[in-house]
Amino acid sequence: MHLFYYLSTIFLLSGIADAFFRVPHLSRWSMVRSFAVPDTSTDKSGCGGESESGGAIPCDHEKPKQDENPSNPSNPSNPSNSLNYHWYVVAEKTSIRTNKPYKITIWNKNYVIWKTVDQKYHAIDNECSHRGASLADGVVVKTNIMCPYHGYEFDTEGTLAHVPGLANFTNTPCQNAPSYHVVEQDGWLYLNTVPKAYFPFGGTKLFSEAFTHESPSLYNNTREIPCIYREPEASNKSFTQTLIKAHFENYGRIISENSLDVMHIGFVHSFGNRKRPSPFSEVPPHRVNDTLMHYRTKYEYESGEKSFAKRAFSVNQLKIENEFILPHTTVARVIFGPFVSTIITSALPVNDTNTMLFVKTYRNYWNTLDKSFLGKMYNSLGDTITRKLMTDTVNQDKGIVEGILPEFKDGRFNMKFDKLQNTYRTFYKKFIDSK
Repeated sequence: MHLFYYLSTIFLLSGIADAFFRVPHLSRWSMVRSFAVPDTSTDKSGCGGESESGGAIPCDHEKPKQDENPSNPSNPSNPSNSLNYHWYVVAEKTSIRTNKPYKITIWNKNYVIWKTVDQKYHAIDNECSHRGASLADGVVVKTNIMCPYHGYEFDTEGTLAHVPGLANFTNTPCQNAPSYHVVEQDGWLYLNTVPKAYFPFGGTKLFSEAFTHESPSLYNNTREIPCIYREPEASNKSFTQTLIKAHFENYGRIISENSLDVMHIGFVHSFGNRKRPSPFSEVPPHRVNDTLMHYRTKYEYESGEKSFAKRAFSVNQLKIENEFILPHTTVARVIFGPFVSTIITSALPVNDTNTMLFVKTYRNYWNTLDKSFLGKMYNSLGDTITRKLMTDTVNQDKGIVEGILPEFKDGRFNMKFDKLQNTYRTFYKKFIDSK
């Protein structure tokens, strides 16, 4: 067994590693126009009222700013009518340190996240309700977050809990900040931009486990809140995972559509097949019944001359599964012989012109469960090479995607293999953002 690791390590360090098969996870956007989001009206409920879903409606002065615009992607009265459409990957798990505030921005709105010593994550609006100072610049006191301006402390639910110098302080609702669910799953942190007050039961019963591709429904007797999609590779011990992230200067939908296009591979990436860039078979987009909006297409593709599959394993034909889950999750699963390389991407729209792309790579090769020194070294080399090659792939796409001007993001026409990204765009415009 150790001889196998030794030989494999030499192989990884050889020139063939440079030709490692980087899967088609990022791609150019397709060209099609879609219908606009239907007209909606803002919530007219007053203090103490209830939403249509039964959740409590905060007083007007408690509502987040985006409530003023019902077409805003983060607005609970957005016509998506689904809590599932508001989960965003906001950070890698390792980015958040205990008792250290962390600022994130989604659709031009700022949030502050912190992790308490019990390893639980919390999030509220970043702007202090008193004078608007950034809470991310403050400190964590026990489990509260303290504003750096006047020392006001907010608890993990956003309630103003302590005001220095006021022994008889009495809290009123207008002093509090909306709080949000934050969930860690498989190395990523997810934040739901709908305040907890809009969730059923006031948001007190969050899911106990995530969806998998085999989950039959959205709800069960103990789960009142929709769950986050979970790729099957995450629970399969034969796969190992690496994470990277990259900043793109463009609109988030373009970045996600870019992850669904198969036709650019031969022209943007060195491992693609320029001589035969089109798949030779296709299963059109179809719905996967594990989440509200999960679609998949399948291709068969001829591997490029410089691809890892061709040079290392003499595999001429690849099977590709491309998928999306609203709002910004994409999947590219490439099967070559007994090996599988899966790329999960999640785009975080900071604003209309800036996006953070989180990329998760799974592989069932260059991976062993052996805990010996040579086994660990073997896995580490595989991780290093995979991370480097995925970074190169992202940068190649970045050079193309950042050159797409906003006025051309919908293009003028589509072609045969644009079906999946066209489907994504149609649903995105209807349920997420009509721009």
